[in-house]
Amino acid sequence: MNNPDSFPVDVSEQRDWINAEKAAKGLSWTQLGTLVGIPSGTLSPFAADQYAGNVERVARAIYKYRQTITSQAARAQGLARDPGYFETATSRRLRGLLIIAHMGRITVGATGPGTGKTMTLREYCASTSNCWIGTMRHTDKSVNAMMAEVLRALGVPAKGTGWGRQMSHMVSSSVAGKRGLLVIDEANHLTWESLEEIRAWHDDTGVGVCLLGNEELLMRIQGGPRRDAFARLNSRIAQSHIQNLPVEEDVEAFCDAWELADPAVRSMLSRIALTPGAGGLRECRQIVEQASMLAADEDRPLAFADLRDAQAGRATKHIRTS
Repeated sequence: MNNPDSFPVDVSEQRDWINAEKAAKGLSWTQLGTLVGIPSGTLSPFAADQYAGNVERVARAIYKYRQTITSQAARAQGLARDPGYFETATSRRLRGLLIIAHMGRITVGATGPGTGKTMTLREYCASTSNCWIGTMRHTDKSVNAMMAEVLRALGVPAKGTGWGRQMSHMVSSSVAGKRGLLVIDEANHLTWESLEEIRAWHDDTGVGVCLLGNEELLMRIQGGPRRDAFARLNSRIAQSHIQNLPVEEDVEAFCDAWELADPAVRSMLSRIALTPGAGGLRECRQIVEQASMLAADEDRPLAFADLRDAQAGRATKHIRTS
């Protein structure tokens, strides 16, 4: 890569390129300007050879963007083929929770990281009608913040709406009569009050609800110190599932999907995925992607040593000085 500040840049070449890029990608000048870092009101006249300002500055910004996407494309070529969603034993269990909830029930799934929860629910909702995903953060734990996120998932503008009762009515009106499924991901961030509001939507409209999160979620609802407070919600849970790690069959499905046949590689990934706190299949994916780039750098097939080096590179190293 070259530093555009010290490398000669051909203005005409950059103009031709940005016009070709816009046509090829079907982007607007606003979208392209955001990517390049130049306002559309500047980029569009530059592309039409009608800009009266500093054309070299714009050309250098375009050149930087070209180098960025070229280097990213070259790196992506070395990545192992991403299989996208693939079915596992755990995904079948989670899909069962979603199907039951979509029948107008409440279900709860508590899983550890790297078990495929997010990919499974996205695949399910992409394949069915009237399925909405509200993903919660720590900042969404209050009732109003939770309702704003649910309205966003429903595609209902909540701007300027701050009255809780009004927001709740908007949610109920949006889901009533649709036989839909409201998935609340990362529900462990929510307070008892927020979970009760969701339970009330279910009672009032019949909307199915699937609460997904970590083990803390199910422990709070079913056995925490406020178990009595959760009694109404708990009595409505049709099915729950708790699982902190992938299972061996999940790892086999992962290796098959990523076309990893080497027994040593499969054994290594199995150890990683099934080790508590290691990150499950998500960590396996990171290691395979980094290992494939190491192999691509030397223009050779992926080898066991690449995965070992990739794992070592991802390990946290603590250096102490005396």
